[in-house]
Amino acid sequence: MSLQKNKVIYLFLLLFGVIIGVIVVVLLYVFNWSTIIKPYQTHEGTLEVVLTIGIRISIVFLMSVYTFYSWFKQEKQYFSDIPFLFGVFFLLLIFGKLLDLFINFSYFQLDSGLLLLIMKARYFIAIFDLLPMIFLSIYMILISLSVKERFNKLTNEKYLNKIRLRILVIVIAIEIVVDIFILSIKNAPIIYPITIVPSLITIVWLFNFAWRNQRLSQVNTFILMIGFGLYLITSILRPLIQFIVGESPLFVITAESIDIFIFLIIFIGLYKKSNYSASK
Repeated sequence: MSLQKNKVIYLFLLLFGVIIGVIVVVLLYVFNWSTIIKPYQTHEGTLEVVLTIGIRISIVFLMSVYTFYSWFKQEKQYFSDIPFLFGVFFLLLIFGKLLDLFINFSYFQLDSGLLLLIMKARYFIAIFDLLPMIFLSIYMILISLSVKERFNKLTNEKYLNKIRLRILVIVIAIEIVVDIFILSIKNAPIIYPITIVPSLITIVWLFNFAWRNQRLSQVNTFILMIGFGLYLITSILRPLIQFIVGESPLFVITAESIDIFIFLIIFIGLYKKSNYSASK
C-alpha cells in the first residue's frame, strides 16, 4: 500500500470520527435545548461562561489542526508519533469541553440520572484523552528500566511493546472501573481527580525524564513538563475549590481562563524544539 494511500485512509478515519462525535454532541444539545437554555436566560454571567469556554475550544481546535497537519506532513505516519498523540489529546479535549459546557448549563435542570450518565461520559473522555501521553510515558518508563540488568528482556522491542500494551490495558481498566462506580452527582467531582491525577503525574514524570536525559528533542520537554505540572495542580485544586465555593459563573470563567493559559504553555512546548545539542 502506498504512503499516499495510507494518508488518505488515515484522514478519512479521522474526519469520520470527528463527524460522528459532532453529530452526537449536536443531538445532545438539540434534544435538551429547552432545558439548557433556561440558565442562559435567567442567570447573570452565563454569556461570559459560553464565551470563555468557546475561546478555549477554539484555541484547542487550532492546536489539534496544527498537530495533525504536522503529522500528515511527515513522509510516514505512525500512531506513536508525537504530533499524532498530541493531536488526539487536543481533539478529545474539545469534545470534553463541549460536554463541560452542557453540564454547566444543565446541572440544576436535567434529571439527575441522565446528568450522572453524561458526567460519566465526560470522565470517559478524560480517561481516553490522556491515553496518548500515558502510552508515551509507559514506553519511557520501560526504556529507563531496560538499562538495568534485571530488566534486560525489555531491550527486545517486541517484548517491550507487549508489556507496554498490557500496562496500558490495566491502566484503562482501573480508571474505567473507578468511573463506573461514581454513584452520585455530588461525589463525581471527587472521583474525577482520582481518575486523572495519577495519569497526569506519570505524564509530568515523562517530560521530566525526557528533559533530564535529553530525549524527545522534537519538542521542548522542559516547557511541557512545566505546562503539564500546572495542569496537574489545577486538576487537583479545581474540584476541591468547586466543592467548597460551589459552581458559579465567576468560578468557571476563572478556572477556564487559567486552563487557557496553561494550554498555551503546552502548545509552546510542543511547537518549540529542545536545544539539547547547545547545552552539551
